[in-house]
Amino acid sequence: MKKAVAFCMLCALLTAACSSVDYTSNRKLKGIDYSAYENPSGFMGDNYYGELPAPSILDEYDFPQEEETLDESQDFTSEEIAASYGRYTDVTVIAAAKRVKLGASANSKNMALFQKALDAAYKQALRTYRPAGFTYSIASVGAVNPLSDIEVSCILGEQAANEVGQDTCNLFFNTLVKQYNTLLKEAQTNATL
Repeated sequence: MKKAVAFCMLCALLTAACSSVDYTSNRKLKGIDYSAYENPSGFMGDNYYGELPAPSILDEYDFPQEEETLDESQDFTSEEIAASYGRYTDVTVIAAAKRVKLGASANSKNMALFQKALDAAYKQALRTYRPAGFTYSIASVGAVNPLSDIEVSCILGEQAANEVGQDTCNLFFNTLVKQYNTLLKEAQTNATL
């Protein structure tokens, strides 16, 4: 028994010793001689501290190099930035939020009907008011059943929220509730048939 344990220990030591030897260090690798390659731009890599050469694509075209001199009285705001206000990329705000109760026994079928109603309400409000940045978000907030209560947020661009935000969100939420109730009644009547 002692011989078997000693033999296993010896094998383990030999295996550990052999596995720690790195045979790749004895191998000779051929290196690449980069001095044989030509450097047409004169750029020296990390060792270059001078001015970078101009991009060659711009040399093909003659661009007018006009610089406007600005007076101290001129405003530094761009007309393009001021004119772009009201586009979808502007700041968005939650204009309104509403909690919709789907019922204590709500399931995935109810959620599918709710999604259809949500899409219809979104399209209706978008067609009617065309607010910039209009979108919505939903979150399940049910205590026991997560699908029992859904919080819907009406999100608009900041300028659109000031102009037509209340009307858009009211139409969105009213259409959502009416459409959901209609779809739910249709599903219940189809289930009983």
